[in-house]
Amino acid sequence: MRLPLLAIGAVVLTSSAAIADVYIPEEELGTVLHLNEAFEVVGRIEGLDNVHGLAGATNRGILVAGSLTETEVGMVPKPSVVSEEDHAAHHGGGEDAGPATSSLITLVDADSHEILRRIEVPGIVHHVGVSSDERFAAVTHPGLDPVSLIDLERGEVTATVATGPTPEYVIADPKKGYFFVSNAGNDTISELEPKDGIVTRNYKLQGPPKHMVLDAGARQLIVSESDVGKVSIVDADSGETLDTFELGGNLHGVAADKDTIWSSARERILVVRIDRATGERVEVNIGPEPYHMVRVDDVLLVSSTSKNELWVLDPKTLDLLTTVKTDSTGHQFVQIP
Repeated sequence: MRLPLLAIGAVVLTSSAAIADVYIPEEELGTVLHLNEAFEVVGRIEGLDNVHGLAGATNRGILVAGSLTETEVGMVPKPSVVSEEDHAAHHGGGEDAGPATSSLITLVDADSHEILRRIEVPGIVHHVGVSSDERFAAVTHPGLDPVSLIDLERGEVTATVATGPTPEYVIADPKKGYFFVSNAGNDTISELEPKDGIVTRNYKLQGPPKHMVLDAGARQLIVSESDVGKVSIVDADSGETLDTFELGGNLHGVAADKDTIWSSARERILVVRIDRATGERVEVNIGPEPYHMVRVDDVLLVSSTSKNELWVLDPKTLDLLTTVKTDSTGHQFVQIP
C-alpha cells in the first residue's frame, strides 16, 4: 500500500500501472475510466465529483481530478487515509475568509484507485495540468478568471492567480518549469511561474485560445483557436504566431507531434489531420461531434459529445481501429506511461 500524501516532502510515489494506461473522466457520473495499453477496461475510479479536468503526475503515481460542481466551503469529506487531526489542521479549524462556494480537487492513486486527498479551490475547475517536476498542479477557473496552484507535496493551494478572463487550458513547460495558460476571454496565453505564483508574460493571439499542446523540442505551442475555426503554431518563447491553419466551424481538442497536427472539427463533424510541413490534410467523419483527443503511442484517441464511446484511430489514415464504450462523454484524457 502506498503511503498517503500527508507524509509531506519525503515521499515520492511511484506507479506500477502498465505502459500507456489511459484515464478518461466521465464527468457527471463522478468516475474515471481506466484502460490498459490494449484499450481494455481495467476498472473505474469512483467517488469523484463531476470530473472533467484530469492530469497525471507519473513519478508520483497520482491523478489530479477537478470538479465542475460547486460545493460549500468546508464541506470536504475526509479520505480514509487521512486522520481526523490532520484533516482538521488542513482546513485551519477557524473562520474562513474565502469565497462562499468552492469545488474539489481530488488526488487519486492511479494504480489502486484509492482517493488520497481532497482539496478545496474557489469555483468550478475546467482543466488541470501538472508541472514537469511534478511539484505543482494548476487548475483553471473559467467562471472566476483565475488559476489555482496546488503544491502536490503539501497537498494545499499555494496561490490563486489572475491570468486573464476565462482561463481554459493549462500545460507544463519542461524547459522553464512554468505553465502556459490559455485565456479565451482576451485572446492571450499567459506564462505562469508556479513557485512564486506570478504571471511573467502574456502573448496575444488573433482568436480565443482553448486546448493546447506543447512541442517541447521545437519550442512551439499548438493552439486551438476554436471559436474562429483555426489551429495556430505559436513560438513558445516569443509568442509569435508562426503558422495558422483555417479549418472552419467550431473546434475542440487538438493533438500534435513533430510532423502532424490533429484537430476535432466539432461543428463540421470531422477529425482532421494536418501535415505540418506541407499543410496537406486528411478529413474524416468518424461520428458525431468529435471532442477531446490525445495521441497515445501509435494511435489517436478521440471522444464524442453525442455518443458514449471512444474512437481509436490510425493517426496517419484516420481509419477507425476500434471503439471503446464509455458510460458518459470522455473529457481530458491522461496517459500514465
